[in-house]
Amino acid sequence: PKIILKKFLLVLLASLMLYACEEEKKENLIFTNYNIEKAYKKCNPEKGNCTFINLNFPVAKGKETVAKKINDSIEHHIIEIVSGFNPDNNPETMEEMVDGFIANYGSYREDFPETDIPWEATVFAEITSETPKLLSIDFNSYTFTGGAHGYGSNTYMNFNPETGAVYTHKDLFTPAFKDFVEKDFRNKENIPEGENINSTGMFFENDEFHLPANIGFRNDKLILTYNPYEIAAYVEGQKTYEYNLNEVSNYLKIDFSEKE
Repeated sequence: PKIILKKFLLVLLASLMLYACEEEKKENLIFTNYNIEKAYKKCNPEKGNCTFINLNFPVAKGKETVAKKINDSIEHHIIEIVSGFNPDNNPETMEEMVDGFIANYGSYREDFPETDIPWEATVFAEITSETPKLLSIDFNSYTFTGGAHGYGSNTYMNFNPETGAVYTHKDLFTPAFKDFVEKDFRNKENIPEGENINSTGMFFENDEFHLPANIGFRNDKLILTYNPYEIAAYVEGQKTYEYNLNEVSNYLKIDFSEKE
């Protein structure tokens, strides 16, 4: 009887675990906006001359393991945006990074009391496309920690909403996509076919065209963004190219025909 009972309990436990997994698969991801804001000595950013950090980003709930993967990736990316330019600063959490940003400014003021130029770090992250196969998030950010100017950028993260994994360019596009974009890029930037890709002053590494680091989706459009310094001088600003999804459908590995 004890052996039978033990077997029954094992089968029951396995069934419950399977049921829990199936329920998690059925569960929908839900996103809510979260905001973190902190200012130096509680100054008011709206009144000017105030060092502050303001982060606004979506937080996933629902499928527990998937949501955690997505949330961890978002947190790590925002930390990288704000702290990535300082190799000596490696915060592990968003809160640690926020406190560190304000504390670093405080140390700066102690070392240079004659200056009162405020620092700023803002990140506004929003979901720009959500389908059963893809979740795209645009991180619009600006940081200033002294110097001639701040740095603004748009970075994208594309997730598989079924697993929480981050898609790479290879996951999303066929190899022929790069050739399609280069041809269009040369046309829009007036770089003759056959000429060196840097012949008009671009900064492509090894004189070879490459796709931008940041490619995202917004509704029915594909957005390609070269941020300042990526392929051209800072004064050139950000270079953005947009395509309708039906225009590039032959190069997409993800099926966008299914909608939520």
